[in-house]
Amino acid sequence: AGCFECITNHANTMKTKILIPAALLAITSCVFSQRPPGPPPPDIIAVKLDKDHDHKLTAREIRNAEKSLLKLDEDEDGALSKEELRPEPLDGHRRKKDDANRNPLPPPPPSELMSAIDTDQDGALSKEELKTAPENLTELDQNSDDVIDHLEAPSLGNPDGENPGSPGGGRPPSPRPDGGR
Repeated sequence: AGCFECITNHANTMKTKILIPAALLAITSCVFSQRPPGPPPPDIIAVKLDKDHDHKLTAREIRNAEKSLLKLDEDEDGALSKEELRPEPLDGHRRKKDDANRNPLPPPPPSELMSAIDTDQDGALSKEELKTAPENLTELDQNSDDVIDHLEAPSLGNPDGENPGSPGGGRPPSPRPDGGR
């Protein structure tokens, strides 16, 4: 009977020595697979529309809204799906379709720019919504100065705020030789 107890104790010790590291590995994997909290990704609509990254949309940028946004049209169908409007990951590399099922980024709440353009509020932009984007964006111009600034559309980013640079934060644009004009 003494040998049986010795064998049982040894087996239990071995199980513990194996189970504890396995449990720690599983917990560590879960913790480190989570994305670290950080700034929200920039608003992809603001990034595409604000060509000169000055945190405002000029009459020209508003007029060219359809053309600018169609640069996101990966399948070239003349409309933008929810997937095509998903913000680019912070590393700057778009995910492949088969990667979308693994830890997908939750879609951000729609910005005021997206809400103005997406008239049916379905999270995608149809051909018709893209065509009417300039006139719908103009409705955001509360002071009728033909410019939509960060006060009228906060997703453009605050030029005097903590996150200077491109809309929604990020890297500032490179200086232009013509002084940005």
